[in-house]
Amino acid sequence: MAAQSKNRGFFPNKNSKKVEYKLLSSKELIVIYNYLEEQFGIPEAELNKYEFIKRGLDLWACTKKSLQVIQFEGIGLKLSTIGLRAMRNPFEGNKKITTNFAQAFGMYATKNTYELKEDELLPYLRGQDLELESDIGRGHRIIKYNNNIVGVGHAQETKIINQIPKSRFIKNWNIKSV
Repeated sequence: MAAQSKNRGFFPNKNSKKVEYKLLSSKELIVIYNYLEEQFGIPEAELNKYEFIKRGLDLWACTKKSLQVIQFEGIGLKLSTIGLRAMRNPFEGNKKITTNFAQAFGMYATKNTYELKEDELLPYLRGQDLELESDIGRGHRIIKYNNNIVGVGHAQETKIINQIPKSRFIKNWNIKSV
């Protein structure tokens, strides 16, 4: 499998520079907590049950106990990943939470969510963008259906751009058969 990006460090190939995990400083952690609280209303109390670490340009979330594995990197153990990728570009202006993070933490979100209507669910799961009747502003939204987290979308006034990974699109599924 090819490397996704040298800077991201996901599936690094033998020609790319090794990208290490680094714990966040207390200032960086405050930036992340503040962003998630302000943008999605996810309380710090839920977030501080986990560790957040940087790897390349991405932010990863893992259990506190799983961090013990990092110490084995120094003796030759090669780690592919620890935890789940939580955010892309966490310290830049174009930060974005991942679908995995939304599905793990979205239940705590109290802001910037969008509840799909039944007739919107299947088209959204197939990768289509949503055309809305009213303006909901701009920015990322956690997309839900019946309080189940579907993924992340980017609102642009009367449209939500689908940001579910293409590999997760539902291709041949009839909602009436479920």
